[in-house]
Amino acid sequence: MNNKYYDMQYEVTIMDVKDADAIVVNYHDGYRWWTAVVDAGNVGDANKVKVYVKHKENNKYVIDYAFCTHPDKDHKGGFFDLLTDSQVEICNFFIRRPDILMRNDIRRLQYNVGELERAAKAVYNHPTDPTRNLIDEAIRYSHLVEPTLGLDVVGMPLMVIGPRSRFFQDACYQMAINFAELEDEADAENYAEDELPTEEEAQSVMDEVKEDSPTNMSSLILLFHPNGRNFLLAGDACSATLKDAVEDYPQNIPGSTLKVPHHGSKHNLTTEVINMLKPSSAVISAKGSKKHPNRAVVHFLSKHCNVYSTSKSGTLTYQSAPVKHPAIALRNKQ
Repeated sequence: MNNKYYDMQYEVTIMDVKDADAIVVNYHDGYRWWTAVVDAGNVGDANKVKVYVKHKENNKYVIDYAFCTHPDKDHKGGFFDLLTDSQVEICNFFIRRPDILMRNDIRRLQYNVGELERAAKAVYNHPTDPTRNLIDEAIRYSHLVEPTLGLDVVGMPLMVIGPRSRFFQDACYQMAINFAELEDEADAENYAEDELPTEEEAQSVMDEVKEDSPTNMSSLILLFHPNGRNFLLAGDACSATLKDAVEDYPQNIPGSTLKVPHHGSKHNLTTEVINMLKPSSAVISAKGSKKHPNRAVVHFLSKHCNVYSTSKSGTLTYQSAPVKHPAIALRNKQ
């Protein structure tokens, strides 16, 4: 093997899974490929995900690290089939344990014994089969790991950087007492690239009350930082947790390539946070309706960088090798 050729190679693939998230990060350290999967889309998306896995051994797709950022079905769904696929090996499965947090939360005393803990665990049930639970299946088929903030995984420059522990615990409590996935209004209209908002229209949208879904507020935030380049994988994080992350990592996050949270929804970003992030590139995983992505979000992101969307370009890959066929932006930098 020519190790010099492979030295510090990477690919970050944001998959076209409509209004869902599935990201495959491949990294070569000079000796072998390491693969991480950050969210796996909906139930039915698993086969799409494994196509992009570069670490293969003994005729198996090897996922060194799987991260489920939070329990919404469009992020956790595909993991059920990946975990039980005989052609796939997931070595380490990173997931926050809301049930353990609630087991030790003093607020549990307001409920019957074990009730809060069971409710917290149930947020990771299969979207259509309540007898299956992602935590249980990760324990059975993989090695379950509780994420530790600020530490790279072995073999890859990839770390969880948010949310802060106290913020996460409160979000878990809210999920446990009233779990409900954020359901956006149905929107059959396509995103119209030629309908550009005025500054006033865009600002009025961005000034609205922001994210209050506890599942999205609990979303993990990851940073992939190969060889001086930074990729902020924001899951469905809200503006408050993103602001915390920028404050905690001021040398790493500004100027990153941003995987925009929650399909470009207006609920997850503010102009203040966008200006703190100062992304060098932004990519949105969305089906391309008028809600996902929201045109006001696209407008303010484009003040800093080109904005790309899987709805326009399909699956998008950022890589260490020179790009021969660059994607066409949803909106170019202003």
